[in-house]
Amino acid sequence: MTERFPATQAGYPGPFIDFHTHLFPDPLWRAIQGWFGRETTWRFPFTGMWQEGAAFLEGLPRLERYVCCGYAHRPGIARELNRFYAELPRHSPKAVPLGCAHQDDPDLAGLAEEAFARGLWGFKIHGQVQRVAPDDPRWAPLYEVVADRGGFVLFHAGNGPFPEPHTGFERFRGVLRRHPTLRCVIAHLGCFEATRFLGAALDHDNLYLDTAYTFLDNPSNRMDAPLELLEAAAHKVLFATDFPGICHGYSDGVRAIAELPLSDPAKEAIFLGNARRFLGLGGEG
Repeated sequence: MTERFPATQAGYPGPFIDFHTHLFPDPLWRAIQGWFGRETTWRFPFTGMWQEGAAFLEGLPRLERYVCCGYAHRPGIARELNRFYAELPRHSPKAVPLGCAHQDDPDLAGLAEEAFARGLWGFKIHGQVQRVAPDDPRWAPLYEVVADRGGFVLFHAGNGPFPEPHTGFERFRGVLRRHPTLRCVIAHLGCFEATRFLGAALDHDNLYLDTAYTFLDNPSNRMDAPLELLEAAAHKVLFATDFPGICHGYSDGVRAIAELPLSDPAKEAIFLGNARRFLGLGGEG
């Protein structure tokens, strides 16, 4: 099932940027859907393949750009995936594509250089899927290239929605200490440790967080954050949905953030201004 997203039903009246979406090559997306179908009770209303997902996002009238990523769940597939993501802007000019890397890929520095040469903006590292912590020393060569190139890493480093040993704030703290110039974005507000990740974002210029799949019930739990801390750190927060791996409509993800009791300047920053500045797109939101 696909959905329509009329502007009048968006929940937020202004333009926005979605900092966390996924488009996968068709065989990989089918495999991901199959895993969720077998191992969880999660069901995704949007089941279209990547072309349909790209067309959906491209057609949202007030969506300015969307950061799009995947992940390498085993070694040896990252370069092929990176070729796929590098081609996305030809099909969907709104796409801001990220590269993939696996911790056991050889020559991670070379892989990173190739990704930037192809026009990718950085990398997504999914600690839970890849079963690797962000502070694993194998990542150091990649982090150094990303920092030198002015890119960024989007981390699934929080321990939600399925806690496991490779995630959590303590496994991320070393990245901040050893790579102070690496721009980092933490998915899902770092839940279930949002307080610690938001507090760290206030202390570190290079640390941001996205709101993907937060303030909405999922089939397993709910990921949210203290609202007073979210308001204080609003200049470090980026709106995101996690589309299409969501068990609700796209507009529900927009509305969940739009209806939070935050100030208007905070919402404007979260939905647009912060991402524009982070991506160097110009404008103040």
